[in-house]
Amino acid sequence: MPFAGYASFQDCVKRNADKSDPSAYCGTIQRAVEKADAEDRRFHIAKIDEDRRLVFGWASVAVKKDGQRVIDSQGDLIAPEDLEDAAYSFVLHMGDANEMHEREAIGRPVESLVVTPEKLEKMGLPPDALPLGWWLGFHIGNDEAWNRVKKGELRALSIEGAAERVAA
Repeated sequence: MPFAGYASFQDCVKRNADKSDPSAYCGTIQRAVEKADAEDRRFHIAKIDEDRRLVFGWASVAVKKDGQRVIDSQGDLIAPEDLEDAAYSFVLHMGDANEMHEREAIGRPVESLVVTPEKLEKMGLPPDALPLGWWLGFHIGNDEAWNRVKKGELRALSIEGAAERVAA
């Protein structure tokens, strides 16, 4: 079964033969990805305002409130500063909501907040008040997509992007 960019557990072991214990290394990654997949519910739409056709939720979290780094469903860690850069670039240059990373726009952002330690401090909140991540809100203008949101068929937010993987 594929995980973290590997075709299978055996593929991971083969591609990491240079590690002192490739099986243990891949097992750790696989467990982390499975845990991240189970926790992906945190990216489900957290709030729907039906009257205004708005949806809100975490697009990505880099660090949980308890300080633990988050491994995403591809097995990657996103540094908070990289997430912040990506969020600002999205709002400045792209901005549209789409469905399943397709090109057609289904909505526009109405809210974007990247939570950083500095912002928490300036808001007078304790450092562990919120996760370090990106909270988004969208107005869903596409009727078909809005109906799918209301039916619970479109339930989550997902960031789309490209990055260069850097070995830890």
